[in-house]
Amino acid sequence: RVLLLDQRGTGRSTPVTSESLSAIGSAEEQAAYLSHFRADAIVRDCEAVRASVARARKLTLLGQSFGGFCILSYLSIAPEGVERALFTFGLAPVAVAVDDVYHATFKRMEARNARFYARYPEDVELVREIVSRLHREPVPLPRGGTLTARRFLQLGLLLGSASGFESLHDLLELARAPGGPAPLPQHFLLAVEQAQQGFETNPIYWLLHEAIYCDGDGSASAWAAERVQASLGDAWDYTTRLDLDGPPVQLTGEMVYSWMGEDYAWLRPLAAAADILAHKTDWGHIYSRKALNDGSVPCAALVSYDDIYVERAFSEQTASMIGGGCRMWITNEFQHSGLRDDPSVFDKLVAMSKGEVEY
Repeated sequence: RVLLLDQRGTGRSTPVTSESLSAIGSAEEQAAYLSHFRADAIVRDCEAVRASVARARKLTLLGQSFGGFCILSYLSIAPEGVERALFTFGLAPVAVAVDDVYHATFKRMEARNARFYARYPEDVELVREIVSRLHREPVPLPRGGTLTARRFLQLGLLLGSASGFESLHDLLELARAPGGPAPLPQHFLLAVEQAQQGFETNPIYWLLHEAIYCDGDGSASAWAAERVQASLGDAWDYTTRLDLDGPPVQLTGEMVYSWMGEDYAWLRPLAAAADILAHKTDWGHIYSRKALNDGSVPCAALVSYDDIYVERAFSEQTASMIGGGCRMWITNEFQHSGLRDDPSVFDKLVAMSKGEVEY
């Protein structure tokens, strides 16, 4: 039997939206409500489902990306409910500071930018031209947001999937105006909105993304990606790369920023709550290194060698913390979308967890 759970705040589990949060009250009340939507709470929801639906039988867990983060919380909080644990691109960085996470992520994105521009060298100057125009004059978007240069560069998020290079290149092609310079075409603006609409339709990602790295008191993220990017100098300051034939402008990845509460129309009412959450210092623990180390649940993990979302080196460190070991399948055959691209990886992970294959 397969149980597919809409974790709290998503799907049909009372989804978090701009409208639902506005109905709660003040920014402080919104932030207090949202503080109950992290992995530890999701695990306790799963335990309630296990008790009522699965009749307390143990579960085999499959976690993709953040789903894997939740599995690590499950192994920390309620390992007795888990028969085996399967991770696809989701071995979280346990006991790693949020700033270190983003230093690693920006390094991966720098390499991914180089690969993208090597495949599509004509896009170097196209991206520079678009960024230059938006830097001079941001453009209103059909849904009410604003396409700024910094928001445009978030399209680098596409580069983490198997088809991401092609998807981004095709989108950029829509910006080319026949016959020379002209306003950015409406169909290009619509395509940008469509590529980024998840930030607005599912604001929980923006509101709590950095909080998934906050493990215990004193671990406020304080807009970590934004701070780390500012510390990296000219390489990540697009304003230093606007001259023709200069170094390529770097696209960002899965990072979230405080200014998204200005550029995204549907996020504007939530900006105050987002800032409260970013500076929250009294987060509870979501992982227990002792419970992970003492555990005996069979585990297997698929890790992308150069994943731009979940750093491989940190995943390997986490695997070493899991008692009894975690069988690792590290490959550059897949990007972060590997489970969707080739569902047969599930069968291999099950076999690995049973010791039937090594990797």
